[in-house]
Amino acid sequence: MQDQGQSNNTQPEKQGSEPKDWREQRREMRQEMRERRGRDPLRGLFWGLVLILVGVLFFINQQGTEWDVLWKYLLIGLGGIFIVDGLAHFAIPEHRDGQLGRFIPGVILLFVGLAFLYNFSQWWPIILIAVGVIILLSFLFRRR
Repeated sequence: MQDQGQSNNTQPEKQGSEPKDWREQRREMRQEMRERRGRDPLRGLFWGLVLILVGVLFFINQQGTEWDVLWKYLLIGLGGIFIVDGLAHFAIPEHRDGQLGRFIPGVILLFVGLAFLYNFSQWWPIILIAVGVIILLSFLFRRR
């Protein structure tokens, strides 16, 4: 009977030396992301700025501005919020991972809002410039 007990003790050691299952690796990665998110000192910045933007837009709407113009400012404001949030997170070294994911939607929303505000037919070359800037940013912020 002691032989069976000893063989049971050796099995977990063998399992520990084997490569981890992809599910277990994913669980560990998710747990690490949850811990990182919990330590984020700027986690309320994005939604606070969105709430301020919505409040300002409702205030402007009460002053007589039509929705035909306000939605363009909503796009511009959201783009600016994404960019500000990305820059604020980029300033903290331990939160720099994946910040390009905040800049790309910010730049896109900002340029789309500006294009609709100032007549799209005149702005289409700016979109080419924006795509070039995004490619450069992705090159500069890529982890080495």
